[in-house]
Amino acid sequence: MMEPATLLAFVLASAALIAVPGPNVAVIVATGAAHGRRAALTVVAGATLAQAGQIALVAAGLAAFLAAFGWTLTVIKWAGVAYLAWLGVSALMAKAHTGEARPVSARRLFATGAATALANPKTLVFHAAFLPLFVSPDHPAGPQLFILGGVYILVALTLDSLYAVLAGWMKTALSRFDIQTLARRGSGVLMLFAAGWLALRRAE
Repeated sequence: MMEPATLLAFVLASAALIAVPGPNVAVIVATGAAHGRRAALTVVAGATLAQAGQIALVAAGLAAFLAAFGWTLTVIKWAGVAYLAWLGVSALMAKAHTGEARPVSARRLFATGAATALANPKTLVFHAAFLPLFVSPDHPAGPQLFILGGVYILVALTLDSLYAVLAGWMKTALSRFDIQTLARRGSGVLMLFAAGWLALRRAE
């Protein structure tokens, strides 16, 4: 069983790390500003599931195995970068029109969130280094890693959902046509920012 103090320290450290805006947050906010809270929360669901899969791999001891196949990580990364860049360019090139932004299917939104998380396979290495810092040598490591991974996902889900709700509120508050057009353009810029962020990070 984990010590409460250790678990609390882990929650605080995780929250501090997750709260810093990165590619996931950029895509969540972009989606919320353009399509509303529900769409942004669907992106959050996709990103959360992808991150859960990555943490499960780490907890199962596969991070080192996957890291050995650098070409696989590179393919995943650049596929995600290309997808986000395509979304960004599409938003910037879209013709202005009155009313709400064109609806996007939940499947596509979910895939966008998952692709954003998976496009950064370096998080496998990060979790492999971060989670063990809070593992006690007095107890089996496996169960502790899965507990820590679950807690991390809950913290990420909470904070990402908060970003989604705030972005959705922005869309509702800024409902005028010219503001909505600006929001869609801003959405495209944020998507390209996320793609650039991932493209410029070295896969060390």
